[in-house]
Amino acid sequence: MRIIAGKFKSRTIKAPKNMRIRPTSDKVKGALFNMLEPLEGCSVLDFYAGTGNLGLEALSRGASEVVFVEKAPDSLKLISENLQSFGINPRNPTENIRVIPSEVSRAFCLLHQEGKKFDILVADPPYETGVLKRLQHLLAEYPILKEDGIFAVEHGLKDTELEGEFPYPLVRQKKYGDTLLTLFKNGPASLSEE
Repeated sequence: MRIIAGKFKSRTIKAPKNMRIRPTSDKVKGALFNMLEPLEGCSVLDFYAGTGNLGLEALSRGASEVVFVEKAPDSLKLISENLQSFGINPRNPTENIRVIPSEVSRAFCLLHQEGKKFDILVADPPYETGVLKRLQHLLAEYPILKEDGIFAVEHGLKDTELEGEFPYPLVRQKKYGDTLLTLFKNGPASLSEE
């Protein structure tokens, strides 16, 4: 895995030795960030962060703040190692980088209690049935997406069922093999084409 564009372009991201973690492929990541551009000055929440792949790409492309949410100890170690290899210290307040070692639901609750809102939410959750429904309920309960913000989720083809209306309108969906990229927006707007 590598950073595709921006100040860290072509830098390698340390990947897991086992396949318990399924990092976003460069092709899918490139397509996603082409849809999200521009990121300059944006605040980004990368949840189910895994290796930190998506958050690091956002940072490379100019995001001003990135928060990583991950609960698995081996993934947290990878995120820490990747940040360190990029010369980023999350303990330095001027970096605007934060790692929350928590389940996604607890992190959403915490961020909501802190009054945090983000321009972009990116998620690469496990490809399991029902994950979109869980995210739908979390976003309805904890509205941490700014007005005109985008929620982008990578998920399996079989996991498309939602209960009623999603909190935000679906604005884009693209298929890559057994993967779907689905983007929702908190307000009307168009997204960049690939």
